[in-house]
Amino acid sequence: MKPGFRQPRTRLLDVREFAPSVHYAEYQRIPPASGYVRRLYDSELMYVYSGGILVHFEDEASPLALFAGDLLVLPPAVAHRIELTGTPDTRLLGLHFDLYDEVEIEFEHQLAIQDGDGGEDRIGYWPVTGAGSLVFARSYRSAPMELASWLEQAAEAYHASRPAASLACRGYMQLVLAALVGLSLEPQSPTVTAYQKRLLELRADLQQSLQLPHTNKSLARRLNVSEDYFIRLFKQLFGESPQKYVQRLRHQAAKRYLLETDEKIERIGALVGYDDLHNFSHAFKKWQGVSPQQYRKRFRGGVY
Repeated sequence: MKPGFRQPRTRLLDVREFAPSVHYAEYQRIPPASGYVRRLYDSELMYVYSGGILVHFEDEASPLALFAGDLLVLPPAVAHRIELTGTPDTRLLGLHFDLYDEVEIEFEHQLAIQDGDGGEDRIGYWPVTGAGSLVFARSYRSAPMELASWLEQAAEAYHASRPAASLACRGYMQLVLAALVGLSLEPQSPTVTAYQKRLLELRADLQQSLQLPHTNKSLARRLNVSEDYFIRLFKQLFGESPQKYVQRLRHQAAKRYLLETDEKIERIGALVGYDDLHNFSHAFKKWQGVSPQQYRKRFRGGVY
């Protein structure tokens, strides 16, 4: 990394000023790679679906490790290098934006600051508290599934051609930002901390085995606790019940299969844990508002 760390240009936090403008949104599947050093004019949210990343920041001695379910926040101006560590690949959703609708970006190659381009005055602002500390953390562990869903909706709206899509995109981004501002920084209870490692390992296993039933009873057995106690622990750490969490994982995986593959609808349902086409279609429409067939037809040429 080059010396000379630059903090982002800052602005005192006032959520009423937020007017997020999305410049780029893509789902990515990337094999292991060391990455390159870059600085951004705007900001980026990067949600990890599977695999892992190491983020080397110029002002931190050790890299920041993120895994499935974690959210990375990259502020403007700060130099960083992203190392992809997933095998065979890492699956991500990357979404570039600026908070105050002030950064003019038309093409993907304009996202990163180029040495000597004279564009330092175009770097976006980043909010700080009255004490001068940055409002947003650089990572959020086990980001709420609602937040991941809003990011997906923002990405889909960004690529949609229907009227008012840009307004919908901004609305979903407002929900994301509100969730990030509101996330509690208070320490977890000692009980949750004691089980955290095993719960995170369990979550990783869930993402790799969605075709299995995964009842509360079977999951609780893996932690050697009662079913009721397991549900309380899981909800304290991840913000929702185990079954709702699994349903969200299945829905996210189904959307990726629909857009990334040519698998038949019935086969996709089986891959994400539904025993027949009717149950899968009913569950998918309940979550997404459209059938799997309609979703594939509408978005196949879009964000993937």
